[in-house]
Amino acid sequence: MGEYEVRKVLAADNNLSLRECEKMIPSEDYCLGILDENREIISFAVKEDLTRILKFGLDNYPINLIATLTDNADINVDNIDKSELKRYLGPGLNKGIFVGKDKKNIKYLILNKSFAINTDEQYLKEEFEKNIPLKLRKALKYCYTAADKISLPVYLVGGIVRDIIISAKSNNIVSFNNHFFDVDITVEENAVEFSKFLQKEYPEICIIKEIHEEFKTSKVIFLIDGENIELDIASTRKESYLKPASLPTVEEIGCNIYDDLVRRDFTINSMALSLNQNSFCKLIDPLNGYNDIVNEKIRILHPLSFVDDPTRIIRAIKFSTRFNYCVEKATKRLLETCIDSCLFNNLAGERIKSEVKQTFNLNKTECFNMFIAEKAYNLIDININIPENITDISKKCWDFIQKYYKSLISKDFIWLIYLGILLTGFENEKIVEVSNRLYFSGMETEILLGAKSLIKRLNLLKAAETRFEIYELLEGYLTESVLIVLTCTDDPVIEEKINLFQTELKNISIYTTGKTLIEAGLIPGPVFGEIFRELLQSKVDGKISSKEDEEDYVKNFINNKFLN
Repeated sequence: MGEYEVRKVLAADNNLSLRECEKMIPSEDYCLGILDENREIISFAVKEDLTRILKFGLDNYPINLIATLTDNADINVDNIDKSELKRYLGPGLNKGIFVGKDKKNIKYLILNKSFAINTDEQYLKEEFEKNIPLKLRKALKYCYTAADKISLPVYLVGGIVRDIIISAKSNNIVSFNNHFFDVDITVEENAVEFSKFLQKEYPEICIIKEIHEEFKTSKVIFLIDGENIELDIASTRKESYLKPASLPTVEEIGCNIYDDLVRRDFTINSMALSLNQNSFCKLIDPLNGYNDIVNEKIRILHPLSFVDDPTRIIRAIKFSTRFNYCVEKATKRLLETCIDSCLFNNLAGERIKSEVKQTFNLNKTECFNMFIAEKAYNLIDININIPENITDISKKCWDFIQKYYKSLISKDFIWLIYLGILLTGFENEKIVEVSNRLYFSGMETEILLGAKSLIKRLNLLKAAETRFEIYELLEGYLTESVLIVLTCTDDPVIEEKINLFQTELKNISIYTTGKTLIEAGLIPGPVFGEIFRELLQSKVDGKISSKEDEEDYVKNFINNKFLN
């Protein structure tokens, strides 16, 4: 059948191990049909995937870790209509369809032979010109003009392609800010050499900012109409994973664009736009990412995707809530199975932090709730206990962030408020252990420890009777720490006092300085601290308010202290 093949299905229980299942398949003419609790065959596993995952040493993990959900179709395998198959089969993860009238009577699986089969031609010139700002288009034109001079295939790839398609679909122009948005270009060669060529071709407007020899990537800056336009330039590459959750190993630099796209995370991120003039704005979409945008689906590329890189679990949640897309059912099942396997409990590394940060900084309750529902918190720490009313807590967190947004140390710390809610049950030592494992900064750790410290002082805060007592108990804590505690408490008295501090007391300060006191004739010493505290207390309690009030206080203090 050319691009398709038929495999005989051998039924296997879903509690069998990967090693047991691998032994069941006599050859690549067979595959496994995985039974559910109703003894229906609902998913499949092929020998190639079993062979690859067993290289990771995961012999005793369940077959469901890579079993792919699929449907069944009543097809005559002796006389298959290829045009009919296109209704059922897609590239990548959705490459298989069971043959049978129902799930209890499955004998065959029809598979795509190739990983990527979409060859339809589509051009997005209008979307490109409408959604890419003029200055960025000018910078890109310099790149593809230079690339055409040396017959080098050059592409716009990744998120920028996804976003201009989403923008065109929703009729909203994408807002690209080069200080916050990465513009990725890929060449089918050595990107470092191409960057040097760009700098040589355009010495007055192009400079190389960074070079990373290991992956043959670089950053270049074009000066366009007085503005710096930064571009990331990468070499196309093939990658493999030596073990789960490891950084990928580069196998080949300068491969064709298709091999580069199929190493990525989700179909919607696995597209490219040709920038060469003979194929300008042709969409390269081997995995039907365009259709998944149209159908609002998040879909991984192959059954081992989450095993290779479990940060994709958090990324799936991020993209699902960011775009309001559904996680496609086979992808969702593999995501849940991967988490339930406990293979990635208590992960370490800066990439986990980065994905959690990006996800929670979206500041969406749906995002946090999905993170909890999918048990993605196990990737951070298996001992996190989730309160029964976590949905209510999530809503409170969002409300308080909105209410006190202007008081935040940085909007870049919003993620720590959500994460802090999950870590308040830990003691300081455990919080520090998690922080170290995920490479938190000193300030990030301080926010989490500050919340824990304040929780232990809530009884004192509740008993505080004066404004100054409230001030002294809360002063010194970062707003993010305070919001973690505020979200986690149901006590209206505590909430009222924290609100008083945040809205009225927090920014109270005195005009008087050490210089003021010296000019008034006082000698520096402990008395300065006494005066400052009493001034502040009087101001917080509303007894004084102006600079003149403070001057009068200092005069009276001197008179009472030294002249009586």
